[in-house]
Amino acid sequence: MPKKKNYKKIAFLWLGVFVVGGLGGVLFMRVLVPWLAGFPPLSHVGWFCSVKEGTTIVNKTERVYVSQDTAYQEAIGRVNNAVVAVRAERAGRKPVESSGFILTSDGLVATANLAVIQGAKVLVIREGKEYEAEVSRQDKENNLTLLKINEANLPVINFGEVSNLGLGEMVFLAGAAKINDNFTRFVNLGFVKILTPEPSFTFTETPLADGAALGNIKGEVLGICLINKDGSVKLVGADKIRKLMK
Repeated sequence: MPKKKNYKKIAFLWLGVFVVGGLGGVLFMRVLVPWLAGFPPLSHVGWFCSVKEGTTIVNKTERVYVSQDTAYQEAIGRVNNAVVAVRAERAGRKPVESSGFILTSDGLVATANLAVIQGAKVLVIREGKEYEAEVSRQDKENNLTLLKINEANLPVINFGEVSNLGLGEMVFLAGAAKINDNFTRFVNLGFVKILTPEPSFTFTETPLADGAALGNIKGEVLGICLINKDGSVKLVGADKIRKLMK
């Protein structure tokens, strides 16, 4: 007659194995590894050092990506606060829509020359509010226009330097437009594809992005975007905008 198995005894045996194994793992990590890390051959090994210091890094690469994503979201938020839509209206003609951004808290706005049509009424739109704008200054060579609206305490952008751009660096375009009577912000992310003779980027855009801001991970505006016929983006650097402001 076959001997009946004692399942209760077997269960306790396996439980004991797990408990002893767990205690052994704790002793190994808390006692043996720090002791081994004190020996010169192992004291320079990164994993032993991190255990000795009580620091364990899990999924380090993944954490870097999450941090970068968060940084870009914050940077886009800072620039977006100062982004506006620009609209040129003429009787009997379709309005010309483009983007711009606020330079000074008292209402100086940068945009592209293409947004300003001679004889047209120019509107700057922000958060659903429309302001009739006057042309303050123009740089026809670089296709830049500064507009002035009557408002105070506006959020402004902070400039960065185009010369600090790196090949392969991630950048973003931030613009706005009036779409179906709604003020709408838009963003396009890409990389620096070419640095010289002038920067070019991996993304393309529509004419709505004429006058949009180009920003970096710090939330700095590197210049104003001009959209070519093929949708490629040309950058007019912040230095030229600052010069026009003087």
